[in-house]
Amino acid sequence: MERRPTNARWTIFPQELNLQNGKTYFLRNIANGVGGHPKWKDVDMVLFPINVPHAHWFLAVLHLDIWKVHIYDSTRCMNYFTTYLIGGEFKSFGDSIIEELDVIDYWKDFPDGHKDNAVVEFIDIVDAPQQEYITNRGDCGVFVSMYMEMIASGVPVKSDKPCRDAGFLYRNRMKNIIWDTKKLDVWKFVYIIMKYSRRAVVLEDL
Repeated sequence: MERRPTNARWTIFPQELNLQNGKTYFLRNIANGVGGHPKWKDVDMVLFPINVPHAHWFLAVLHLDIWKVHIYDSTRCMNYFTTYLIGGEFKSFGDSIIEELDVIDYWKDFPDGHKDNAVVEFIDIVDAPQQEYITNRGDCGVFVSMYMEMIASGVPVKSDKPCRDAGFLYRNRMKNIIWDTKKLDVWKFVYIIMKYSRRAVVLEDL
């Protein structure tokens, strides 16, 4: 995942998001390819790292072909999915996705009727690999990075390692890629996630 293949059917939203009830999310420029980002009409999935301010990270994966957002959360015990579903944060996010696609006339590149089914549904991925959760010390950013690589690589999002080992091994893998290859295109973003993880690795020289 050091570099995104030009023919990849996924893209990563390049900004952190935190969800708020009633908030409007201005996604139109990125969805329309401004700044060299892939246009959403040319991909099937958009990966959104979501930040719970000062607390947590989880991953939202928008499937543009079926209008479902899969939520991968490494601390499901904290019930962020239920909180955001009931609180309206997910609805505001989903409504903004459709409204922003309207602005850029996204639908013109698809057959008639494609918009008719465009109601965004949020789904909790209950079998997503879980971290060992300790108050104020979590690997949520590392697990978000792990989820993203698995999804982008087209492999099942699962791990046969114990919670603590999975986080440690993936953190070590990230370190090796960053320092051994210096290919930081995607990993600059991964570093941001790590930086704001509650157990951040300090990479001062990046």
